Amino acid sequence: MFKASAINLLDLQPEQVNSWLEGFDTIISDCDGTLWHDERGIEGAADVLNALQTRAGKRVYLITNNGLKTSHEIWQRAQRLGFQLPNESHIISPTQTIVDYLKQHMPSDQRVYVVGNAAIERALNEAGFKSFGAGEPDPLQPNDKWQEFVNRELKQPAATANVGAVIVGWDEHFSYCKMARACHILCSNKGSIFLVTNNDAVHKYPSVHIPGTGAFVAAIETCSERKALEMGKPNPLVLKPLLNAAALQPERTLMIGDCCKIDVTFARNCNLQSLLVGTGSYQLETLHGNPTLPMPDVYLPQLGNLLPYI
Repeated sequence: MFKASAINLLDLQPEQVNSWLEGFDTIISDCDGTLWHDERGIEGAADVLNALQTRAGKRVYLITNNGLKTSHEIWQRAQRLGFQLPNESHIISPTQTIVDYLKQHMPSDQRVYVVGNAAIERALNEAGFKSFGAGEPDPLQPNDKWQEFVNRELKQPAATANVGAVIVGWDEHFSYCKMARACHILCSNKGSIFLVTNNDAVHKYPSVHIPGTGAFVAAIETCSERKALEMGKPNPLVLKPLLNAAALQPERTLMIGDCCKIDVTFARNCNLQSLLVGTGSYQLETLHGNPTLPMPDVYLPQLGNLLPYI
């Protein structure tokens, strides 16, 4: 209806917004920056998603690139913040996408090396996969030399024995040793699976920017000469389970998010409609000043602005 036009819905007549609302049956909404900031819900967001379900009869799913929590933990946060979702099957997260992918592509008796946090390990354990490395510091000790580390750790058969996959997520303990272990596994077994929760290069906060998962996986990709398969937006693969279950029609599905480069690109990749909200890094003036950015179909300053039209 408003393909890539970045139309501000507040500039339209109510009947035009109502007609737009009738153009989709399913909503997929980003979480961080769109619905909440950390443990604080964004004003009006829960009211809108709840009303879209109860008043308008829409199906609602939440999607996130956050690999620090399992789908169940994200569903619990949504519940705490007032978002009424039937169950955790309405959460699309990298940890669940990873589990689904491994079930299809790796024997369950193989091990997984995780450069990342404990949430990945929890999700793998619940699915019956054995893993190692998640959430653990692995520094090169002050009196240790890299040659000694390689001889002691990597040249032993156990270093790669029955390891079928390397998974990279956000890791505050990222180190040379972890990078070396991952590189060794990936280069020793070209058939091993190489996955990353997301390729977000940087996390931006008002007063500081910090490296994201994309920075970690780039280092491992460089030394292993392998390319990781992304398990988050904007890869359309994350929507495959819902498409296979015929749970949605892409052309009648709305993607809501706060990031042009990730959320709007994801919508385009999946042939979804797109609504950008200005509660993240991109506002309407940002779009007008950067015509090379992926343009959303429509825009709102915040999701709560939609409530009077539902």
